[in-house]
Amino acid sequence: MQQNDGRFHDELAVLVRYPLDGPRSTSDRKTWPWLPGTVEQRRGPDEWLVRIEDRRLAELEDGTLAPEGTPDDDLLFPQCYRDSSELQPIPEAEAGE
Repeated sequence: MQQNDGRFHDELAVLVRYPLDGPRSTSDRKTWPWLPGTVEQRRGPDEWLVRIEDRRLAELEDGTLAPEGTPDDDLLFPQCYRDSSELQPIPEAEAGE
């Protein structure tokens, strides 16, 4: 792990490119939607670990998709590594909505 350089600081709310059909998607990355996420930590010179926070991708502990209405505390969200071209900071006013 590298020290965060401040471009995408830890716990920053971001939009991140991620496929709705999951991490094993074979679709073109350029077609992936921008989804809400949070930067967990910087991992390399241009690489960040990000938690995707879209309920459509949330799972339960057993790996099944979480049904609608599942309490937030029971949801597990996917994580991914992304470079700066696949991250966009969310303005603070929008992040809290």
